[in-house]
Amino acid sequence: MLVAGPIGLVVLQSTGFCNIDCAYCYLPDRANPRQTMELSTVGEVARLIFDSRLLKHDLDIVWHAGEPLTLSPDYYAQAIGIIERRRSQGVDVHYGIQTNATLIDDNWIDLFERHAISVGVSLDGPRDLHDRNRKYRNGAGSHDRAVAGIAKLQARGYPFHFIGVVTTPSLSRGAELVDYYQRFGPTAIGLNIEELEAHNTRSALYDNCDRTTFERFIGDVLLEAARPGDTPVVLRDFQRTLSSLLAGTPEDNDQVIPLRILNVAHNGDISTFSPELLALEAGQRQRFIFGNVHQCAALPDILSDARFVSAYREISQGVKNCAGACEYFQYCGGGAPVNKLSETGSLQATETTFCAFTKKAWVDVCLRLANAQGNQFEVSLTL
Repeated sequence: MLVAGPIGLVVLQSTGFCNIDCAYCYLPDRANPRQTMELSTVGEVARLIFDSRLLKHDLDIVWHAGEPLTLSPDYYAQAIGIIERRRSQGVDVHYGIQTNATLIDDNWIDLFERHAISVGVSLDGPRDLHDRNRKYRNGAGSHDRAVAGIAKLQARGYPFHFIGVVTTPSLSRGAELVDYYQRFGPTAIGLNIEELEAHNTRSALYDNCDRTTFERFIGDVLLEAARPGDTPVVLRDFQRTLSSLLAGTPEDNDQVIPLRILNVAHNGDISTFSPELLALEAGQRQRFIFGNVHQCAALPDILSDARFVSAYREISQGVKNCAGACEYFQYCGGGAPVNKLSETGSLQATETTFCAFTKKAWVDVCLRLANAQGNQFEVSLTL
């Protein structure tokens, strides 16, 4: 029997355009400024999600994939107004934006404050690490403008969290990275990896890093984060790992359960599972477009789309394969479909490098440190 939802996360691509051109970006058309989600499309998204009975009480709506701030604050004020007018009673909506921070000014912070928008800032660390990959199209680095945007948030006392991409040069600088991030006073730090995913068909990290090296990096990160300080910060990857270790039951993996995550492209195309499936090259992407908000009468209709049925069958088989083959299954719940497809060409694959670094390595390091330090390790990191 197919189990779908409830929806806890809606990822909206307000624009596919980005004002910078990161070397490891997975978006295929990020130089096209004409990719904007019309407000009528936002209205159709709101209709579908709030008319459905598949919602969690707490719903996160996040603008991501492209640089959201290349549009105007007024666009988001109108979009939020549209969503709020359709919002069902009993559903609390939390808004979020993931930004490179280069365009933040007081007008943006006014918007964030009015609607309590969660702000995630993409920063890869000190200038030399950040500017190695996060450049403008003229080759200039974006670090200084990102830090200037962060300074505006700090001046207004507006909270934000970091997401940084770990690349090969980052591996020997784990402690330095955490110390650098903590100086800004973020609410949390998340460490993604330079992954082979969608349009990004090569990862220098995968080519130059083995599991032992990556585990050494994690150890440096955890030990630095555990040092006593005046401003403790949540380390996202540790928090997720510890939750999995303590749960005692298999990870509830939203990326393999239909309609836990609803993904809507700028033109209204609908997908679910991994959000990045909508960033695949055109031929592959069609496999994971299960409808369009302008033609979809009701959200459950996508579950009968032939493309959905095919994709779900393969994803489910991949989860079964992981359950049967992997001793880490309870900490993962079957992996990320987009990474399986990007690395192996199959949704039915089991281990990926992404899985080895982001799940297995974190579990092993946390278990080793817990065994070595006992309860002091758990309480020394902010949860």
